[in-house]
Amino acid sequence: MSLVEKYWMVTSKISVIALLMITGIYFGKFVCPYIKKKKGAVAVSIVYITIMLVLYMIPPQIDNFSAYLIGVIAAFLAMYVEDRRNIYQKIFLAVTFFSIRWLAVAMADRLDDFITKALVFGNTIAGRQWLQYGLYVGTRILDIVLCIVFLAVAIGLINKAYVYKNDEMNVKELVMLIIPSLVGVTGYGILQYYLNIYEKDTGKSLTDTYGFYGALSFVHYFISIIAILVMTTMFQNWKVAQEEQTGQELVLNQVSDMKKHIGEVEKLYQDIRSLRHDMGNHIQMLEHLVAENHMDDAAEYMEHLKKEWNEISPEIKTGSPVIDVILMEKLREAKEKQIRFISDFHYPGDTKLNAFDLSVILNNALDNCMENVSGENPYISISSFRKNSIFMITIKNRYEGELNYKDSDLPETTKFGKEHGIGLHNIRRVARMYMGDISLEQENQEVVLSIMLQVE
Repeated sequence: MSLVEKYWMVTSKISVIALLMITGIYFGKFVCPYIKKKKGAVAVSIVYITIMLVLYMIPPQIDNFSAYLIGVIAAFLAMYVEDRRNIYQKIFLAVTFFSIRWLAVAMADRLDDFITKALVFGNTIAGRQWLQYGLYVGTRILDIVLCIVFLAVAIGLINKAYVYKNDEMNVKELVMLIIPSLVGVTGYGILQYYLNIYEKDTGKSLTDTYGFYGALSFVHYFISIIAILVMTTMFQNWKVAQEEQTGQELVLNQVSDMKKHIGEVEKLYQDIRSLRHDMGNHIQMLEHLVAENHMDDAAEYMEHLKKEWNEISPEIKTGSPVIDVILMEKLREAKEKQIRFISDFHYPGDTKLNAFDLSVILNNALDNCMENVSGENPYISISSFRKNSIFMITIKNRYEGELNYKDSDLPETTKFGKEHGIGLHNIRRVARMYMGDISLEQENQEVVLSIMLQVE
């Protein structure tokens, strides 16, 4: 083996290793926004690079497609180990990267061929080994640079288009998102198959014989990457539309609830005004009964007045008439169901917190508690405290079952169906309007819902 041939072999291996390491690094960059911790993305890169280098180095070498498939599967498992949430999203990331890696490298190869053919004329370098080697080094560097550019642009645009990174992905959404990737890779396989068949039968390169074939394949690869980006954008626009629709429904529910609560408040104040209006007559009647020494009748009359006052006087006073009515309704419901209801809730006055929004939080949270409270001595408690701009709401209830979190930080279902999960997501949506969030924990036989809001 000549010196040029040795250099040629070494350069080939170095370029392949460099490309493997670069694609591994970009794999980590691609998945980083979707994983809780940055070290998880680093682990994905390391696993991918390690597997690919081992498969490249050890004999016998397997075909490229199988090797890269194994590498992507290993990286997917690393993602899952690091962050077990949202498994369908991780499948999307693995499939998409597998596709754009193939398409980006194929685009780089085709563009590299075009540039090389444009710079080399006829047989000007035939028989000049060192010149051939120099050209090979240049083409490999160009190939790596082009691959980096295509990968960086594709990954950057996809991550930018994918806005709802923390939202749970379902099977239907996964299928919709990976179709362009599967079509792109399938098209690549078909084009490569015919290229190999032609070269085997004729001993010539199809791209050399028919120049349009190279251009056609480049266009296919480019359109495939664009299709992945377009589908991701369409998916996010659809999510935005869903979010807006849900928001509109939430507003309508808020308005409906508020109308109901305002009606209750008006009725309460009307009853109080009526009682105050009649108070003079009641006093005169009591004075008359006392003056006539009808003490038993006076005592009976007083008991009647006390009962009437207790019926209209709120047992819970939070500082907001609307919230008073909400909690009183839940208190009455709890009494009917023989559930102990404890309230230490105080409405934060002089803040940007809207009673409409707070009613959504409390109605959803307390409805969930009413539906799911169980066990001996059932209870529901609600409390709040404010520290500077932070307003915390804590709602507890006894629950003998076990919450099913699946791959989310919120339970999606309970024994009563999906309503529990929907209610929690509505609460979270409102909380995030106030730059806050919620958490749900279960300790022994108690479920604790914590809601944080920024009210200033």
